[in-house]
Amino acid sequence: MSEILGRDKVIQLLQDGLDYAKADQTEITFGGTRQSLTRFANNYIHQNVNESNTSIRVRSVFGRKIGAASTNRLDPEAIKDTIKMAEQIARLQVEDPDFISLPGPDSNEGELSFSEPDQATYFSDPQLRADGAGVICRKAIEAGLTAAGAFDSTGTEQAVVNSLGIASYYQGTSSHLNTVVMGEAGSGWGERLSRKVGLIDYKAVADEAVGKALRSQSPIALDPGEYEVILEEYAVAEILNYMSYLGFGALSLQEERSFMQLGRQIMSPLVSIYDDGHNPEGIVSPFDAEGVYRRRVNLIEKGIANAVVYDSYTTNREIGKHNTGHSSGIQGDVGPLPLNMFIEAGNKSKEDMIKSIKRGLWVTRFHYVNPLVPEKAVLTGMTRDGTFLIENGEITRPVKNFRFTQSAVEAFNEVVALSRDRKLLPSFAFGNLVPAMHCRRFTFNSATAF
Repeated sequence: MSEILGRDKVIQLLQDGLDYAKADQTEITFGGTRQSLTRFANNYIHQNVNESNTSIRVRSVFGRKIGAASTNRLDPEAIKDTIKMAEQIARLQVEDPDFISLPGPDSNEGELSFSEPDQATYFSDPQLRADGAGVICRKAIEAGLTAAGAFDSTGTEQAVVNSLGIASYYQGTSSHLNTVVMGEAGSGWGERLSRKVGLIDYKAVADEAVGKALRSQSPIALDPGEYEVILEEYAVAEILNYMSYLGFGALSLQEERSFMQLGRQIMSPLVSIYDDGHNPEGIVSPFDAEGVYRRRVNLIEKGIANAVVYDSYTTNREIGKHNTGHSSGIQGDVGPLPLNMFIEAGNKSKEDMIKSIKRGLWVTRFHYVNPLVPEKAVLTGMTRDGTFLIENGEITRPVKNFRFTQSAVEAFNEVVALSRDRKLLPSFAFGNLVPAMHCRRFTFNSATAF
């Protein structure tokens, strides 16, 4: 998809497809993506690619039988064939007793936000990405280090129509840069996400990753155990993504595998988390996979479990619930997910947070994270790319990495301070805006050799 097709052309294409449909209900989704990517490793750029793609997905419903099919072609015959295939698949399915209906126009109360996509991001200049990668690589070389990473820009067109009257369309953009800078005995990380490629501060990313790599050399070994910690934004974002998947959706609550205990204080009163796909501070995504307007949902209010997000499927499983517009497109499996989350900022600088700790750890980020006990949000994973000892209010020495086993809910219940500055970082699909966190306790159950 080298060009933006535009609302009129896309909506007409999909509505023409509805004329072919024979099912009781039909939904047709359009996705158009243009992605430009520059990768670098060993201090030089080794790949630059541009990819354009379009897809049509059809969901057909006969009673409570549902079938789906997709194609990458946009010609009317291909769409017609895809509709026929979805209908054939639907007729062969068993009935889903929890399915009631696709969403109708009454689900779209509220005005869908729309803005022209950032042209510099949508049609990204490879020279700009090369400049960003070049700055990182040169700074790494000057410091005797090795850099690797990726710088991408993406433009999308999304649209959903269905036979009940939904007709939603949006254009969006995003750009993402990450790098790991490595030395002989330690590494550093830097990352940024924005709706506009021009707002990616690659010099700051370079300084952050190189500086952290230099400080990480020759780490000392510490015994595993319970530590007071400062979790940098990267670590917080990783935990938040898993909390989204494990417990902030209605399906996990309905199946009694969620950590959310609605109405109860489960986190520190300093922690408030909400999801808002319309907030321009994030990666805007005004409607969900079913074309339903995304509503702001206050998930955690001052530590109290307040609400979870819904799609049409989970809404119909409970009396009196409203569709919040959070379909992931995978009903009855993953269920609805919040993908544009915000943790409200605190009033501390990171320097002030460090000064308040007599002995603890600074954790840059986590990797290789996996859930262990979903209903308690217990996660396991490892620290990486910058773990440091804090002594008497100062970062003193680099520390060899730890493996942790920790309930995310319990960690968020131990929060005593949040940073006033926040970083926008990737969610499973869009972006989350998060601060750094100072937690009284965090459990590390084993150490590594590096």
